[in-house]
Amino acid sequence: MSTNAERSNDQPAVDKAEMTIDEVARDAEIPVSTVRMYQNKGLLHPPEKRGRVGYYGPNHRDRLRLIAHLQDRGFSLAAIKDSLDSWQQGRSLNHLLGVGDIAPEMERESVDLSAADMAEHFAGIELTQGDLQRAASLGLLELNGSGVTVSNRALLGVGPEVARLGVPLARILDEYEALHGSVAQIAERFRQVFDENMWQPFVERGMPAEEIGEITSSAAKLTELATAVITAELHQRFAEFTESYVESATNSSAQPR
Repeated sequence: MSTNAERSNDQPAVDKAEMTIDEVARDAEIPVSTVRMYQNKGLLHPPEKRGRVGYYGPNHRDRLRLIAHLQDRGFSLAAIKDSLDSWQQGRSLNHLLGVGDIAPEMERESVDLSAADMAEHFAGIELTQGDLQRAASLGLLELNGSGVTVSNRALLGVGPEVARLGVPLARILDEYEALHGSVAQIAERFRQVFDENMWQPFVERGMPAEEIGEITSSAAKLTELATAVITAELHQRFAEFTESYVESATNSSAQPR
């Protein structure tokens, strides 16, 4: 495949505001038959017809670049069609923008545990079948015969560690359920920030493929900032209530008996 620099030496410049099917195919470095196939599959909008000639513009060029980008990420044409249909309406951002690539350490990774593995992780903690079923109902794990599949490796050690602090498993699961709802509300607020201030302007500009990297960076940065804000606020709240308990205990011990 020749590069743009190589093509410029032996092919005339093309006005990308108006291109014939031959020109847009050459610009995208694909056969004319592929352009027609994309149109037939609904991946590419039809050209503007003037008489018998169809003319393609910058939006067509950008869409072809976007299709190539998604194919490089391993998407099939059917998946690209479904994704672009959703993407046009501002949905299904995670897999298109590559959130897992942005923050792989935050990506959910499941892990299979045998009964012996579970016993080791929860050593010294009473773990009942009811606890397992409740955890399964919350989506934390799946029961697989004598073992389990934990949906998120990052949370695997959290439950046992909190239980060893003296919190009953039933209470831990209650708090996880409440926390899950609170996080969903926080995430929705940040989603709205992204949608209104970054995504919708991008859509209004015609979703140019060359801005994919910028949108990806924006999503990554917003994720980092949201995580930092939430972490800082939690630390502050924990420090405040811990200080209040210590102060209360100090005052109580100082009272004459």
